[in-house]
Amino acid sequence: MNSGDPVQAERTSKATRAPSARSLKMAESAARLGRRRAQVRYTFVERFTHAEEPPPLARMLRGGRGGQVRLKLYLSYLWLQKDDTARELAIRHNAWATLLDLPDPEKAGARRIADAQAWLEEHRFIDVTRTGRLNLVTVLDETGRGEPWIAPGAAAKKEKESSDLGALLHRYIQIPQTFWTHGHIAVLSGAAVAMFLTLLCENGGLGEDRALWFSPREAESRFALSEDTRSKGLRELAHAGLVITKRRPVNETDFQAEALYMRNVHFLRLERLAEPAAVTPRRRVVRVPKQRGTSADTP
Repeated sequence: MNSGDPVQAERTSKATRAPSARSLKMAESAARLGRRRAQVRYTFVERFTHAEEPPPLARMLRGGRGGQVRLKLYLSYLWLQKDDTARELAIRHNAWATLLDLPDPEKAGARRIADAQAWLEEHRFIDVTRTGRLNLVTVLDETGRGEPWIAPGAAAKKEKESSDLGALLHRYIQIPQTFWTHGHIAVLSGAAVAMFLTLLCENGGLGEDRALWFSPREAESRFALSEDTRSKGLRELAHAGLVITKRRPVNETDFQAEALYMRNVHFLRLERLAEPAAVTPRRRVVRVPKQRGTSADTP
């Protein structure tokens, strides 16, 4: 083989991820019990005022692989709170594992749900009553203080009558049920789900279409999320079609030198939730140099 200029080759780091048929079927069944839009308090996602302790979202994610299941399971508990006060959920571990599309839902997946449930109980996000065959789960307040859960919309209305600060504690984002029924929760990683919630907070809820941006320092101070979680989550949301990232000048209002500096801003594509979920890593062009070799007549 003769030497030559590098050639270009396309490769994909991972195959497209899509939810299984059994996961989607389970989600459709669960939708009969759940809200059209799950309500999640801002204080679950970000620090309130200058609290030193990481917010519950960051606390759930920490600890590696188990954090992803804890987060998805707890959000699913919130989704199934159709009333304004918490009700007991008597759902088998393998059903939860199927909903979240965990491998081997009857055995290994069910064990991961049991581990996540035990962590959530220990950290006072749920209360569990053991009856033998089934655990009865009652969701508790998103703060992890062990207080009874009340839907944030109902709580905010009640608190507003006496205190604006109290109402502020119950500000919430809404997650459409299609996040479950179209399989998005099943295919997204914990980092991607975390960044989706973070961007919803920045977006001010549903319906707004505006450029979203926060620095790595802000991600740490407000959300206690690492740069690795932030970059991985945003990249995956882009691959899922839930976020579009564009380059924008830091200052678009004048001709100062500062305007020459660029940064990434993100636009949520919430309409994508109404479509079947899929995470498709983008093809990237990799320059592969031709290797030097020996011809047949070379000694």
